[in-house]
Amino acid sequence: MNQKKREISFFFPFNFEDGMVQIGCQSGIGYANTEGELVIPCIYNYAYPFSEGLAYVEKDKRKSFISKSGDKVIHIDYDSADPFREGLAGVMDAEGKWGFINKSGELVIPCTYLEITGFSEGLCGVYTAEGAGFIDKSGAMVVLPKYDDVQIFSDGIAIVSKDEKSFFIDQSGNEILTLPVYNNQEISNFQDGLYTYMINDKYGAIDRAGNEIIPFIYEDISGFSDGLAYASLDGKYGFLNKEGNIAIPFTYDSLFDFTEGLAAAKSGGKWGFIDKNNNIVIPFQYTVANPFSNGLAFVRAGGRKGYYIDKKNEVRFTMTREYTIVEKIKIGFFALVVLGLIGLLISKLF
Repeated sequence: MNQKKREISFFFPFNFEDGMVQIGCQSGIGYANTEGELVIPCIYNYAYPFSEGLAYVEKDKRKSFISKSGDKVIHIDYDSADPFREGLAGVMDAEGKWGFINKSGELVIPCTYLEITGFSEGLCGVYTAEGAGFIDKSGAMVVLPKYDDVQIFSDGIAIVSKDEKSFFIDQSGNEILTLPVYNNQEISNFQDGLYTYMINDKYGAIDRAGNEIIPFIYEDISGFSDGLAYASLDGKYGFLNKEGNIAIPFTYDSLFDFTEGLAAAKSGGKWGFIDKNNNIVIPFQYTVANPFSNGLAFVRAGGRKGYYIDKKNEVRFTMTREYTIVEKIKIGFFALVVLGLIGLLISKLF
C-alpha cells in the first residue's frame, strides 16, 4: 500500500458518489474530489451525497442545492429535500407534505404527499391519505393509491403490499404476481430479474413469474449487484449467480456486494477485495473496508488513519481521524485531576 502525503481530517467516512465524497468533521461536513482535494470546506450542518451534479446541504437553517464547485445553485424555502433523481428532487413543506422541484428550483409537482420514494424508471411511489400509489413526472397518478406500501420500480417491476400480501406490478399497475409470503421487515426490490426475500426465516429468490430460482435455505442474502448476490450458509458467506448456482464458495466471514468488479471480503479477521473469479485482488490487510465507488474505496488498517485506495491498492489520499467529543471530554477531565483546576475548566467547558 503506497501512501501519498495529502491528508484530510475526518470524523466519519462516506463513499464516493457522482465523483465526490462527503467529509465529516467536527466543524461540519464538506466534500472532496477523487484527487483528495477538499474542494468544498466542512461548513455544513447537513450535507447529502451528490446526485446528477448537485447536492442538498443545510447551514444555519439555510437550505440549498450546491454544485461541485460549492456554488449555491438552488436556494430552497422548504423544510427538507431529497437528492435529484431523473431530473427532479423531492421537497417537503412546513406542513410535512412532499412535492418535487426541477433543477431551476421550480415547484413542478405540488407538495401534497405524505411520503415519497423518489423517481425510478419514470415513476415515483407516493403516499396519500387513501394509500400508496405511483405518479409520473407530470404529477399524474398512474397507479391508484390503494396499497399500504410501495417500492421503487426496477426492471419494469415494483413490489407493492396490501393487507399483509405483496405483489409484483407493472408500470400500468397490473398485478402480475401475488407473492406467497409478505414480510414487511424483509421486503426488497426486484433486481437483475430476481426478487430476494425470506420465508420461514430463510432467504431465497424467485423470478418475475414466481419460479423459485434460489432455494430458501440461506441465513442471509443480498439483492443482486453486478450479476451476483452474496448469501450466508452455516455462518459462512459466498456469492450466488442469477441461476442460483454458487459462483464463489462459502468460505468468507463477511462480504459486501460487488461494485465496479470487486467485492470487499473478510477472512481471518481482516478485509480485502476479490474479483468475480474469487481471485484476491487486494490482500486481507484491513480492519475496515467499504465497497468501491467511483474507482475508490475507504479502508482502515488500524490506528487513527483511513485511506481511499484505488483498485491497485494504492492510496489516493489519507484520512486522519479527529478526536471525538467524548474523547476530548475524557482528556479534559484527566487534565482537571492532574492540574487541580476542576472548577475553572468545567466552567469553561459548559
